[in-house]
Amino acid sequence: MGGNCWDCNVCGEPASSRCSSCLSVAYCSREHQKCDWTNHKPNCLSYEIKNDAVIGRCIVAKRLIKKDELVLKEKPLVIGPSGTTGPVCLGCHNNLQPESCHPCQNCGWPLCSERCMHSPNHEPECKWAEEKRKEKVRITQFICPHPTYACITPLRLLYKCKKNPSVGDEVSALESHCKDRMTDGKYEEDRFAVAKLLKRFYKLEEFSEEEIIRICGVLQINGHEVPLSEPGHIALFLKCSMFEHNCIPNCSKSFTEDGGVVIRAVMDIRPGEHLNISYTDPVWNTPSRLKHLRLSKYFSCSCQRCSDPSEFGTNFSGISCSAPNCKGVVLPETFLEECDNWKCSSCLKPVPSSTVLSVQIQVADGMGKVNKSSIMSHINFIEKFKSKVPQNFCHLVEVKLTLAQIIGQTSEKGLRAVDKNNLDLKEQLCRELLDLSGKLFRAECRILGVLHFELHAAIAEKTRRAIDSKSINTNEMQMKLMESKAQLEKVISYLKYEPETLPEGKIYKQAMSNLKELNNLYKSMKTKIL
Repeated sequence: MGGNCWDCNVCGEPASSRCSSCLSVAYCSREHQKCDWTNHKPNCLSYEIKNDAVIGRCIVAKRLIKKDELVLKEKPLVIGPSGTTGPVCLGCHNNLQPESCHPCQNCGWPLCSERCMHSPNHEPECKWAEEKRKEKVRITQFICPHPTYACITPLRLLYKCKKNPSVGDEVSALESHCKDRMTDGKYEEDRFAVAKLLKRFYKLEEFSEEEIIRICGVLQINGHEVPLSEPGHIALFLKCSMFEHNCIPNCSKSFTEDGGVVIRAVMDIRPGEHLNISYTDPVWNTPSRLKHLRLSKYFSCSCQRCSDPSEFGTNFSGISCSAPNCKGVVLPETFLEECDNWKCSSCLKPVPSSTVLSVQIQVADGMGKVNKSSIMSHINFIEKFKSKVPQNFCHLVEVKLTLAQIIGQTSEKGLRAVDKNNLDLKEQLCRELLDLSGKLFRAECRILGVLHFELHAAIAEKTRRAIDSKSINTNEMQMKLMESKAQLEKVISYLKYEPETLPEGKIYKQAMSNLKELNNLYKSMKTKIL
């Protein structure tokens, strides 16, 4: 192959097209591409796994990855309940009630149905109860957290490793941070809560306590919380575990209906660039994100967002200056080190960190008192604290996100029952939050999808009212309908991988229906005009 000339990967003849997924091979015909798929499939990736001197194994783009391109779709190696759950069904991982659960006929673990008794998820603890414990499990106390359930997910991973040594090798390569976990007490917690329990309760003599504790560390560091059950459960994905963290990641993570993970690019990623996702909640402010990452993942983030106290000019973590007639924002020099004194960006007045903390606590306490179903409660909170913190302060944003959604949800009549002021407020909030999301939450497809849907709804309702009152001409109406349609198309793009069991999956389905209706309406309007 030379210059721009590509040779067929099968016959060597000049090729007319390349594999659209990896762009690394070409074919002279569709037939040759099909017959080569078995050989090419293992290498058909847009990324490669590399070893970095600082962060270890990481995922790097092999070619230009386009925005919205699917990067990875992976099934979990293991799933199971979190370590702090009450009794849950070990098939579907949903909460159990003592009056409605059924003990497994083989092992005694309580389940929600006979179907879940045959779930592959339940196989490890069921088989080992029969083979090793040699007596049925009895759960009599339905308390939360229930100590016995802390051992289930580690047991399942040990079972997988024992059953398939190659899986064990892959799991051994995952980070467990055992040394760090020794310093904060989690190592010894897992010794007593999991390792000793498994050896006593399940008689796992072939594993040492240290091996079991290491498995607990692998799950803590690499596990993902999956919101497809109530409560959410933990899943371990081998390839997904290699995506590094960034608070403004270039990839987004979603879960499929069957519990798999989907990773897609949220921006163009150039060859050689690292692929990353977020391990923490981007709606948290910088101190909260940094603390969460230190305590749960044992590293300090120094990404662009964490390194910029203003968080790209949004002042997401700052407070307003209290000096008379000053419109400045109080921020520290850096969040990456302890900083006793903060300073106003305008008047340069120094402010003790204790004063900042006092304001932040006031706002957090106020947020905790907001009635989640009351529009006025949300509005009153915003009005009360808008002089103390910037408009994009983290807690204000959380309340605004909820308010943008509940306007129109407090009545069976929906947005038709909303007065003009609140309808205008809904549209304003959506536009304001979408602008902020573009700076801070660009990989939060669920947030973006919901906001675009709420904006579509506000635009559509305002257009309907304008049509009813005859205060809009045909051209203006067409423009509004096209804007509403554009919002729906964005909803569909952001939420297309969300399972229907989640609220965002239901919004996706509604957006598809609304788009179809809007297209039909637009066609009928054009016909009438013609």
